[in-house]
Amino acid sequence: MVSGIQLTVRALREPLERAGFRKRAGEIFTIVLADDILGWLGLNYASHHREPGQIAVAPVIGVRHQAVERLVAELRQERFHEYVPPTISTRIGYVMPNHREMTWEFGGQYGTEAEADLIAAVVDHGIPFMRSLISLPRILEAINDGFCLYPDYRLPAVLAVMGRLIDARAAVALTLDKLGARNDPAAQQLRDFAIAFETKFPLR
Repeated sequence: MVSGIQLTVRALREPLERAGFRKRAGEIFTIVLADDILGWLGLNYASHHREPGQIAVAPVIGVRHQAVERLVAELRQERFHEYVPPTISTRIGYVMPNHREMTWEFGGQYGTEAEADLIAAVVDHGIPFMRSLISLPRILEAINDGFCLYPDYRLPAVLAVMGRLIDARAAVALTLDKLGARNDPAAQQLRDFAIAFETKFPLR
């Protein structure tokens, strides 16, 4: 049986592809912004408290800087993924004029108006936001403004790719300092990342 989100992705795929996006796995779409930089769109959705087949879609938009993500994957000893996760991301409503959470209802009693409205939001607001983040200085700004899911990894990686190794080391040191005596798995992963960073970028 085809789910509500599958039907919605099918409905949105063609207009998103006309806008320049490429369909990826699941509910993810990407668009090439520049060499090694992807615009990123994820169709987050919820179906709770709705009739069967009805869903609410809350798009997440962002950018993925491949050089930064290659470095993060290397230092975390992970396989580099072609398009997951985004380096910078936010809900699309927060880059629209009202700066608030936005959802679009699909399925059941809802008609096709939501499709055109969501596509217009992506084209008119999402893509310009993505294009504003092509440069590394702007990505750095966005990380410092809170538009990054895992800044402890990506802040030093961005600084390193920019050639700002002193600042990158300072960011790593600050993260380690904030960990204190924590010994949970997430803390250990950050310590492993710090060791890998110092090995790759030793003090000269």
